[in-house]
Amino acid sequence: MVSSLLDALTAAVTAFTVLIIGYAGYWALDIRQALRTPLYKNHALALAVVAAAFGVLDAEAALVDSSILVVPTIFLTLFTTFIFMFYFIDSAMLSARRADPLLRDTARWTMLRKPLWIGMIVTIAFAIGSSVAGYSGYGGIFLLPFILVAISGGAFLPRATRRSKDMSFNRHLKWFGIFAVLVIVWLIAVLFGTFQAMNPVTLFNSPLTPTGSYVLDLADTLGLVGAGYCLYKSAKSLAPLNRIETEISAA
Repeated sequence: MVSSLLDALTAAVTAFTVLIIGYAGYWALDIRQALRTPLYKNHALALAVVAAAFGVLDAEAALVDSSILVVPTIFLTLFTTFIFMFYFIDSAMLSARRADPLLRDTARWTMLRKPLWIGMIVTIAFAIGSSVAGYSGYGGIFLLPFILVAISGGAFLPRATRRSKDMSFNRHLKWFGIFAVLVIVWLIAVLFGTFQAMNPVTLFNSPLTPTGSYVLDLADTLGLVGAGYCLYKSAKSLAPLNRIETEISAA
């Protein structure tokens, strides 16, 4: 009885989270139509793509947890999500440079972005090939996109943001940063739970009870609700950019 109620509650919270993330993506696309600057339009599109990727990832994680979906599928979605995350970071870095009065090229990003893009694309291609070959060759390559996104978004982007004088843009990145932290914690929990399900003996001497597992899943899902809200606030923070651009155009 308890497990059935927890199942239903987890499913309801998961659906609500997907709706929040979907609304954040819709908001970003809606704002994109009103923005005039191509760089900001691309940035709004990047945010919408990230929202779509995490919405799908959230839904797939719930299906894998319910044994409805096979594990390799969620890994492909995860790799694709990293590509979209890097697309967002790349767009944000270019936007931050434009918002810097001195147009400083943080970490020589205009040159560095090209080899990083090649690394991300090669990684996703390898992941797809590995999956087609039978899910036997992922190995440690999973760490490469994670490291590239972590370094670019955690080390380079904050520095570029500090140089930006666009307060709306900075507020937008602040909310996105909170979203990213919450999602990373959620991903670690999801992947840990997935590997536990694949090989529980080596990961736990005393596996969790069914009720404890349900409670842990629900806590993870509730954390993602907070992440979805932060993503929505990040998208909403782009709105003042439209008002500023309209005033400049009318002047």
